[in-house]
Amino acid sequence: MPQKGQNAAMPKNSAEPTARRPGVAAARHAVEVLRCVSQAGGSIGINEIARRIGLHKSSISRVVATLEDEGLLEREPASERIILGIGLIAIAAPILTSRGISTIAHKHMERLAHDTGETASFSVWNGLEAISLDQVIGTNAITHYAGPGQSNAPHCTASGKLLLAFAPEAEIEAILSENLPRHTGRTITDPQALRRQIDDIRMRGFAVNRGELSDDAGGISAIVRDLQRRPVGAVTITLPMYRFDEARQDELVRQVCAAAARISLEMGYTEGGAGKFVKL
Repeated sequence: MPQKGQNAAMPKNSAEPTARRPGVAAARHAVEVLRCVSQAGGSIGINEIARRIGLHKSSISRVVATLEDEGLLEREPASERIILGIGLIAIAAPILTSRGISTIAHKHMERLAHDTGETASFSVWNGLEAISLDQVIGTNAITHYAGPGQSNAPHCTASGKLLLAFAPEAEIEAILSENLPRHTGRTITDPQALRRQIDDIRMRGFAVNRGELSDDAGGISAIVRDLQRRPVGAVTITLPMYRFDEARQDELVRQVCAAAARISLEMGYTEGGAGKFVKL
């Protein structure tokens, strides 16, 4: 029987013994809040979280504030509604590299890194930027460009621009409304210019960065889709600019798009033919 004041509608798996060690209840509430936000499938308000979990709004507000401080939750700028934070991606990156979609992608990244000699990586979108989940170092690579957990800016990296192009319109508008910091002379800082480029990227299915984040590095990224045709990630190669001349770019684009097509096929994407990513 529920205790007086306890929400009887709470899931059975949330029940705990009456006697608890100090701190256990707070930790459990933090996990419940994170799970609630995750299951919301988007943003969610404080009142709704409180209703679903069965705790007072003030208690939820304190938990959310703590999780915000740690980067595990964030607030949408316009609505103040709660979304998952980038900190969760960074924490989960090591385990994600050994299971799920990155497991499927890894063997194709190995082939891509072998065939091109360049560093291959796989990234996902977190609502603000691209987050690297896995990396394979190419035979010619001289540095580790995008290790697991690293974030990639949405306006000046290949994976960032690609995943931004396939993000919900509200997230695109949020990025375009912010200041776009300049890193090199090639960085796109004009929102309208970035809008035109991401519209083009969405049509092509791949993105190119030629010295936009760093003068001496560039990259090519292609979209990966799943069975429901949803964009689920980006496969990317990153390389030094001295090996990234115009003559080589077309061949590298073909190879990256082919790798994305193979991963998409293994993810179940067939309608329209995942091979459409191969055609330049």
